[in-house]
Amino acid sequence: MRKGMQTLVQIEETILCLIILQMGLSVFFQVIMRYVFHSAITWLDELVHYEVILITFFGASLGIKYGSHICVGVVKDFVKKPLFNLLEAANHIIIAVYSGFIIYFGMNLVMLMTKHPHFTPTLRIPKHYLYVMVCLGMGLICIRSLIKSFNHMAAFLNDKHREVSS
Repeated sequence: MRKGMQTLVQIEETILCLIILQMGLSVFFQVIMRYVFHSAITWLDELVHYEVILITFFGASLGIKYGSHICVGVVKDFVKKPLFNLLEAANHIIIAVYSGFIIYFGMNLVMLMTKHPHFTPTLRIPKHYLYVMVCLGMGLICIRSLIKSFNHMAAFLNDKHREVSS
């Protein structure tokens, strides 16, 4: 299981790095086209816009893994370790439940959109593909939150057991 998660992290990080690199090159190329050649590539702006959406949701998943999302630091300073682990476990359960709601309603929206497809203006990509990507990103957030919650709950129970046996 651990090796599978490490592989997932490597795939996510590689994809995100490649998208960010491609976005930077695309924006640079678009600036050159607009200001040097006075002509823009219209589909390139749309592509970068959709890549920002991908980076947001897949990057948020990695943010949960590395613990880099904002938090209230004062709580961490004043709450003792066992209780802090319990609070963190509850926090991650709430995130998992919220992301589950987003996935559920997002997939309902996708099902409705497949019956009457709408397309992006220049790339002509069916818009429901974009919503599927949001649901996948939220799925990764949900999985990571459940793993973090499980780890914090195990740490809470382990610390509580040590206090009783001491």
